[in-house]
Amino acid sequence: MMEACGGKVKAWDLVNEAISGGDNDKDGYYDLQHSEGYNSGTWDVGGDAFYWQDHMGDLEYIRQACRLARKYGPEDIVLFINDYNLESDWDDNKKVKSLINWIKKWEADGVTKIDGIGTQMHISCFENATHLNNVKKHITKMFQLMANSGKLVRVSELDMGYVRGSDRWGKSSKTEDLTEAEHKKMADFYEWIFKEYFRIIPPEQQWGICQWCTTDAPANSGWRGGEPVGIWDINNYRKHVYAGFVRGLNGGEPTGIEDIEDDKAIDISKGIYNIQGVSMSATSLDELPCGIYIVNGKKVVVK
Repeated sequence: MMEACGGKVKAWDLVNEAISGGDNDKDGYYDLQHSEGYNSGTWDVGGDAFYWQDHMGDLEYIRQACRLARKYGPEDIVLFINDYNLESDWDDNKKVKSLINWIKKWEADGVTKIDGIGTQMHISCFENATHLNNVKKHITKMFQLMANSGKLVRVSELDMGYVRGSDRWGKSSKTEDLTEAEHKKMADFYEWIFKEYFRIIPPEQQWGICQWCTTDAPANSGWRGGEPVGIWDINNYRKHVYAGFVRGLNGGEPTGIEDIEDDKAIDISKGIYNIQGVSMSATSLDELPCGIYIVNGKKVVVK
């Protein structure tokens, strides 16, 4: 894979979703994922599940992957461990704490180096204020723990559903059923997440935010089917959450264009064209109706 990319891909998920949700050895941290055959002691590895750690051990399989990535990848390669539910409010962020602990174990050989942590953040916005505030509290804790790890921090697969009612584990609402107020609430949540990321993660550790779904999921989608997970709807129209993204990235409400100066020295000797590329018959900008035109390869506004 490294050779096929020819050094053009600089950042990689070295391992994805390594952490389980169980703590069989009772050390206070979640174990790694293993096949059912490994867990039961039968070593029935001929089934559908295959885990390198079943064969190489919990430490060596990561270390070997890291060695190979750095051997065959570009010199400036950046390696991430990516996982989901790192913002988990139900176990007080135990999964991200476990991941950070495992990274320390993997790096204890003095050779292995993990550059960053990717948090998927497949989350939901809640109608219930108590649930939403608790989710926010643990997103903040997640960012704090990741910042304190000293690793690069990437939000790798961000998307959001919407849950009505008082049930923390209630069914997600469908896009077609959401009210405008609920769309705006989702936009505000996205904005808050972006601002919290920039507030907590030091600039030198910020590795960006990736939105998982550009558009809402079709009803027949295998991923959150029919849910409002995109920043555009299924017909590619912008949603309120688009504005939430803009506000979050911009640090506040979008600003307008101000203090435009009139440039009197525009050379129109090569012609004036409209946005569609059609040459205009006018010999000066003053003869044109209001609009946007192309002059010398640049956009010109006639007011």
